[in-house]
Parts: sequence; C-alpha cells; structure tokens
Amino acid sequence: MTKDDWIKQSLNLVSKHGANILKIDSLCKKLKVTKGSFYHHFKNHKLFIDTILEYWYTTFTLDIIEQIQKHKNDPLKQIELLNEIIYSKDLNIEIEFRAWALRDKSFHNYIQKIDEARIKVIENIQEKLNPSYSLENRKLISKYIYTQFIGSLFVIPRVSKNEQKNLDDLFVKLLTNKENIC
Repeated sequence: MTKDDWIKQSLNLVSKHGANILKIDSLCKKLKVTKGSFYHHFKNHKLFIDTILEYWYTTFTLDIIEQIQKHKNDPLKQIELLNEIIYSKDLNIEIEFRAWALRDKSFHNYIQKIDEARIKVIENIQEKLNPSYSLENRKLISKYIYTQFIGSLFVIPRVSKNEQKNLDDLFVKLLTNKENIC
C-alpha cells in the first residue's frame, strides 16, 4: 500500500465505521496489512492523523475553492458548482470528523481552519450577489448559509442530498429575489 492508499482507504473506513477506526491496530486489521506497512509511511500515529486531516482539508475545502474560483465573475455558477461538488462528496466523513472534534479538542484548529475558509468563500460569493447589502449582513448571511449546511448533516432523519439541494436553491432564490416564493 502506498501512503496515498493509506489515506484514502482510511477515509473510506471513517465513513463506514467512524473516526475511532483510525487506531493503528483497527486500521491494520480492517485493511489486512501489517503495522510495518503503517510505520513505513508514517513515523507515528499523530503524524498519520495530521496527514489525514490535512488531506481532508485539501480535498474537501481547498480543492473545491479552487474549482469554483474559475467562475469568480459568475456567483450563481459558483453556487451551482459548489452544491454539485459538495453533494458529490462523502459527507459521512464530514460528520465523523466534526463529531470527533467535539470529543477531542485537539482537532478544533483543523475544524476552525476549514470553517473559516469555507465561510470566506461564501462571503465572496455574497459580495458579488448582493453588493448593496452591508458587509455585516453579507457576513451574517454567509455564516447562516454555512451553519445551515453543517447543521443539516446532523438532523435525524438525515436530510437527503436532494432535499438539501432544494433548501439551497430556495435560499438562493430568496437572496437574489429571483422569484416570488410565497
């Protein structure tokens, strides 16, 4: 197994079994590999966890930001693309890492870094969509949009991807006054 295999397969296991699976013994058993394979790629467990969290940050945040920036002059296209990309991701990983961060404060910095970057993107879109709104209101709207998305991941029964997309679409219509909703 390559280092990249370790990371990707570990994320798949997190999605299915939760973040507790990220213990060396559990991983090796599930992946049917030896501890030697693990230590060949990672000096210790902390380095492994840091690596997997950085990978998650890169693939679930930075890569998405990069993709939507290609349409920086079209905020509606950015929203459309953002929704398309987000709902193509395995959101169970998001849920598991956030739940883990609630139990272990050492992960707060990762979550905070991710949340700040994501909210900033939404703020940039809001600036283009609603330039007449005050900066304070655009920030509040951006935070509301983001917290609504994160919160929707924890509603039981789960909000389906289709339902979430419908909620997102409705909110965009409200923000852009595109249609009479009522």
